[in-house]
Amino acid sequence: MAIYLIRHAQSAFNAVYDPDAPDPMIFDAPITSLGEEQALQARNEIEQLELANVIVSPFTRTLQTASLIFGSRLPFQINAMVREQLCNSCDVGSPPHELARDYPHLDFDHLDDCWWHNGEKDHRGIPVEPHEVLQDRADNFAEFLKRERVHSTAIVTHGNFIRALTGIQPQNCEVIKFDPR
Repeated sequence: MAIYLIRHAQSAFNAVYDPDAPDPMIFDAPITSLGEEQALQARNEIEQLELANVIVSPFTRTLQTASLIFGSRLPFQINAMVREQLCNSCDVGSPPHELARDYPHLDFDHLDDCWWHNGEKDHRGIPVEPHEVLQDRADNFAEFLKRERVHSTAIVTHGNFIRALTGIQPQNCEVIKFDPR
């Protein structure tokens, strides 16, 4: 059951984020030029793996990372279950019609208009996702992988989601072999 988790490349939010400073308010942050380099380096590592498809979070940074790593050689399945925990502005996504405009070759029709966490908003106007909600989502996704016998798959996702699945806090574009059993 070869499954590989890949954290997205450096985003514009990652590049400027300081936990002691106010949120820079960069919504659905794209990757940086350093992020592009990280994704191209990850492509070399991925080329050696036997993969049949890619599951991708609908955030711009994961879509850009997956596109740079895999190009069009593997089919992408867009799955909001592997989205990031909503903690900051960068974790507020773009609606499906905007994603479809930017990535016309991918299918976003199955996504709700608000596919990211939607709850009570904090002082920034951001609905922070509780850790328990993230953990439940990660556990449900692991069960999905087992139930559907998913294999030969790369999952381009986010740091907090990977940590909820594995206990590992990955670096940008780090590739982690994952066994959901």
